[in-house]
Amino acid sequence: MGAIDRIEVKLDRAKDHQRDLEGEVRPFIDGNPYTVETKRDPNSRRLIYFVARAQEVPPKISAIAGDVLQNLRSTLDHLAFELFKRGGGTGDGKHVYFPIFDDAAGYQSGSAGKTAGMNQNAVTAIHATRPYKGGNDVLWKLHRLNIIDKHRSLFTVGAAFRSMDLMASMLQTMTPEMAKLPWPEFFVRPGDRLFPLKAGDELFIDLPDAEVNPKIQFRFDVALGEPGIVEGEALIEALREMIDQVGSTVRQFEPLLS
Repeated sequence: MGAIDRIEVKLDRAKDHQRDLEGEVRPFIDGNPYTVETKRDPNSRRLIYFVARAQEVPPKISAIAGDVLQNLRSTLDHLAFELFKRGGGTGDGKHVYFPIFDDAAGYQSGSAGKTAGMNQNAVTAIHATRPYKGGNDVLWKLHRLNIIDKHRSLFTVGAAFRSMDLMASMLQTMTPEMAKLPWPEFFVRPGDRLFPLKAGDELFIDLPDAEVNPKIQFRFDVALGEPGIVEGEALIEALREMIDQVGSTVRQFEPLLS
């Protein structure tokens, strides 16, 4: 087994956990865990669609997401160790990690201790990935979330408002002739993701005296939320982005490991 193959064993495990995660998230969302009802503002007479019930996201989802992160972080650290061995590094290499820092200054001052023993080509290639906040934010988010997952029980996963079908509302303002045309759905993302979504959150305020429209659809996400790192980002999409980023990072080093 070649060096890249050894490294990608961990990446493949991350993908396995991602599939498991999607297998948990999909039925949770499809089970209609969020109930939307309406109320009317007594002063403006505007119709308000709001969350009447918000089911808690199962903790198993957060646990599996943590497994994805751990295997992605391990992929990068295995890459660093392979570079250490190729560079002729001696000893057990316990100091070797793929360096990811909170800012460029921290990276410049602290990365050398984690890459000691690698040859200059490897160190230069790592520099080129810019693994710090403000350089490669995807790798930085992975690093920070993995630290949180390792040092407390579960990082924060909750629900967020993903989008609504605005076309269903627009049809009510059209003439009957226009409304009969085959208009496509028009889902739009809200300015406020309302993370973490909770009972009472208002999703959409319609026109005064508007009638309840049962055709209006609201979509929700299972999302990540850690202040200063990620706030209301869709969990599945965020982890897919991290998997893609780690995979492309590993491939960048293939010429140095062949």
